[in-house]
Amino acid sequence: MPSDASSTTSLTKTEATERAQLIFVSNYQVSLDLTLDGAEFHSETVVTFSRRPDVPDADTFLDVKPSQLLSAELNGAPLDVSQLRGGRLPLSGLATENELRIVARMAYSDDGEGLHRHVDPADGRTYLYAMSFLDAGPRWFACFDQPDLKATYDLSVRCPTDWLVIGNGAASQRAPGSWTLATTKPLSTYFVTLVAGPYHSVIAEHDGIRLGLHARASLAAHLDDEAEDLLRVTRASFDRYHELFGIRYPFGEYHQAFVPDFNAGAMENPGCVTLRDQYVFRSAATHGERGSRAGTVVHEMAHMWFGDLVTMRWWDDLWLNESFAEYMAQRVRSEVTEYEAWTEFGIRRKDWGFVADQSPSTHPVATKSAPDAESALANFDGISYAKGAAVLKQLAVYLGDEVFFAGLRLHFDRNAYGNADFADLIAAWTDAGAVGLPEWAEQWLRTSGLDTLTAEPGSDGVLLRRSSPDDTRRPHAITVGGYDSTGHLVLSEPVRLTADEQVFGLPAGSDLTVAIADSGDDTWAKIRYGDRWAEVGRLLPALCTPPGRPARVVVLNSIKDAVRDAELDPSAALSTLLAALVVESTDVVSGELFAFSTDQLVGQFTAPRMRPAAWAQLNAEAARLVAASAAGSDLQLVAARAWIRTTAAAGPLQQWLAGEAVPDGVAIDSELRWIVLERLATLGALSAEELAAELLADQSASAATHAARARALAPDPAAKSAAWALLTEPAGERPISAYELYATAEGFFHPAQTELTAPYLARYFSDIPATARHRRGWSLGRVARLCYPLTAASPMALELQAQALARPDLDPAIRRAMLDGGDVLGRAVRSLTRYAPSELDRGAR
Repeated sequence: MPSDASSTTSLTKTEATERAQLIFVSNYQVSLDLTLDGAEFHSETVVTFSRRPDVPDADTFLDVKPSQLLSAELNGAPLDVSQLRGGRLPLSGLATENELRIVARMAYSDDGEGLHRHVDPADGRTYLYAMSFLDAGPRWFACFDQPDLKATYDLSVRCPTDWLVIGNGAASQRAPGSWTLATTKPLSTYFVTLVAGPYHSVIAEHDGIRLGLHARASLAAHLDDEAEDLLRVTRASFDRYHELFGIRYPFGEYHQAFVPDFNAGAMENPGCVTLRDQYVFRSAATHGERGSRAGTVVHEMAHMWFGDLVTMRWWDDLWLNESFAEYMAQRVRSEVTEYEAWTEFGIRRKDWGFVADQSPSTHPVATKSAPDAESALANFDGISYAKGAAVLKQLAVYLGDEVFFAGLRLHFDRNAYGNADFADLIAAWTDAGAVGLPEWAEQWLRTSGLDTLTAEPGSDGVLLRRSSPDDTRRPHAITVGGYDSTGHLVLSEPVRLTADEQVFGLPAGSDLTVAIADSGDDTWAKIRYGDRWAEVGRLLPALCTPPGRPARVVVLNSIKDAVRDAELDPSAALSTLLAALVVESTDVVSGELFAFSTDQLVGQFTAPRMRPAAWAQLNAEAARLVAASAAGSDLQLVAARAWIRTTAAAGPLQQWLAGEAVPDGVAIDSELRWIVLERLATLGALSAEELAAELLADQSASAATHAARARALAPDPAAKSAAWALLTEPAGERPISAYELYATAEGFFHPAQTELTAPYLARYFSDIPATARHRRGWSLGRVARLCYPLTAASPMALELQAQALARPDLDPAIRRAMLDGGDVLGRAVRSLTRYAPSELDRGAR
């Protein structure tokens, strides 16, 4: 009875192509027994498949990653289960029609992949959900695990009698503790899911579609409170997608399950979307946070057509799924919900993509750099999402909606329930009337990096310049905005920029102080202002009014980018952003400015000795906004959170916990209370006994996550040692949840604790690579990324990084985390070298 749950081999593109040419899979029957004691469950899979008659017979393999493979039969004949290696069971002597039966014991996971098991600390009840992306399906059922071998699925489940079971097909309870799920449409293996446990549900209906919302029982009251908003967004989005795509939602019921310890924001499983349960707000949430949640709901629904109905053949075209869902989510969310999306997309999502597209790990949107499934996960980033969506926004303008959506409808009609690649989509658009797409695709999708656009006003007009990091000449459909000395808009010129330089005149008598290329935030480029940074900074507060001006998002992103490029003094940038905060009226932008200033400007881009003074500046502005904002408003809540995270005084925080001196309108609810507790922990003003008392009062999973972060933030050598052990050593008898692990990583290297954590700088580069021995998938790379020592900006840190990257045995996920973290660190060192060289000299070289 061999075990092969941890040692696996990643499927290559070549192997997937060969297997798809050999076999056709028609159906999976999966039977699960979830009533076993302990950390395992019983999984039996019957696969019906055929060998393609037009290809020679050849050997192949099945993917299965059990703790114990109990038996295997092919067409009634037993197979040698001892041949299981690297998650692969060899198959030979295939008939034309085949039935393969696999019986195994599988292990529940604690890393958010496979069949994840979570025990809610609030009530001790157990919850399960399956995450099959990217190659985790074989951790809970046997399958031919690749996107282009679609099949139908029939699931049956035995479980405790008080459990609910849902999945891709409509669920029916045959008897207490016995469930079946209806036969699905053809699905790729990575979409197959199961959600099981004593979940609380809200059931509704819209346009003939049964809708379900589900969350842990301890979140029942909160889910009930949030259901109206969630269902309103869901219904409006269904109506709009039906209108745009011309094809009704094809997968029957539509469930949204909010599940614990979820690594991604959500997963687009047909019929049963899984989402992180932080979206079921326990405490006050801003309009922007609700908008972000709405964006996730709309994004996952877009996948029902683009990704689920039509799926890429191989992971190279994963961007097709994500870029389209990202673009459609921003568009549909803005069109049919109360949550305008493009501001958040610009200030947060595009900035995420800008960083990724300038890092050493950058890649084209349409990459061909996924030789195996494991490497594909590394490209699941801001390029695949934000850059792809921004480029598609340009394409929709270029083609016009009529051609853009006509091509998509053709694509869906031709490839429904099947697989396609980018060439198929190009063909559909071309048949719908598009011209010049191959050239456009080569310019925008097959290249990496950002152009730089500069608009400079002169006496006889505006000079618009385009420069590229390579020889690519990308066209840009933009609007050039011009502003006078008071910030009043005096020029708005639509431009299709196809040359490296273009000049256009000004209206007579124009007083043009600043010109902004792409003032509508429509393209994908770095924006610069020549020698007019001072004027831009002076006018930024005016650009923030009236609210909604996309130009201020463009300017704010250019400030962030210029700091990272060592073109702008971080202290000057901080002053400019503080001035913008005085007049900014949206919680999304205000929250992003506080976050960037606190975490980056006063983090890695400010020398340690200078950080307290910079935090004091931020804290003073946050305090002013708390007092000046309308009581109970979103802006006041954003400012209160920022004040808590930047104050150096424990006394006022302790007063807030006691309900004393709390500003009118600020409610110390559970989440805000934990933010206060985390800050007290950072200041060394929270004892272990006090933390234990808080956990006794709030026994939720969210509280456990906050407590893990608080322990890691404590400025104490013993606390840091304990946190480091959690990050680098295998889990003991009481493993912590994935979220607690990530929170520990986030709290470890705090910018106020550089001396305390200095001994761990070298240990990061020596100890983190070894975590690949006991960690995998999402959690491996995520922990390495979250605990990267960004605040230790010094030449010595860069040397340690270079030595680690030279290791030939470095896991790809660790290498990616180090490459990207090292790029941020190198940028911080270059900035300090230019703007604070004496402070850099004080640090370790």
